[in-house]
Amino acid sequence: MSNTTDMNRTALIFGATGAVGKQLLVDVLKNGSYSKVIAAGRRPVDIDASVPQDKLVQKTINFEKLDDHREDFRNVSAEEFTKIDQEYVVQSAKVVAEENKPTDGSLSPVHFLYCSSMNADKHSMFLYTKSKGQTEERIKDVGFERVSIFRPGLLKLVESRPRSRPLETVALAIFPAINNFFGLNKVNSVDTVGSVMRKVAEDKSIKPSVAKNVETTAKGTTSYTFTSDDIEHINH
Repeated sequence: MSNTTDMNRTALIFGATGAVGKQLLVDVLKNGSYSKVIAAGRRPVDIDASVPQDKLVQKTINFEKLDDHREDFRNVSAEEFTKIDQEYVVQSAKVVAEENKPTDGSLSPVHFLYCSSMNADKHSMFLYTKSKGQTEERIKDVGFERVSIFRPGLLKLVESRPRSRPLETVALAIFPAINNFFGLNKVNSVDTVGSVMRKVAEDKSIKPSVAKNVETTAKGTTSYTFTSDDIEHINH
């Protein structure tokens, strides 16, 4: 998700058919201060008729041919698993940055937001968290002025998935009890994550609670990493 100036902002949302992406899209359409909202994905998003859609533009994208869709990313307010989970995200970010780069060659003013995962680590031995960590690092290096990364805990759904995930169902049943016992909160509802992403996109004063989660890259990009606890705190 990304935005430009406060005067005529456009939100561009990738992955809006996913659990978090859809809730982000719905929240932006209901509560966002954007003149235009673009949902770009491999297929259209099915949204309830009660959600205002007058600002919504849906773009079906062939991520194998991102260069063919450059004009759709212009003037916006961001092995097979790795290809889908990482390459499509990074290449999309690059196109957005390139199409919104100042003529003087400075960093793109677009604020790019990425929903990652708890324990994301480019050095992880696990494919999922390793891919998320690598994606974070690559996005930071794309050339945006500002990048916000969200690392939610276990995601609590508000809509059923089209395909069931048994292990996720078991985890959702077990983790809350463990978290309550230890006084932890590592479960975030997908609608909460979506709402917080929209708030961070619109309010630059919102920052992570831990200072080390604010970094500046060699290129000058400032990155903000929001944890599961940050997400819950910002939501309340």
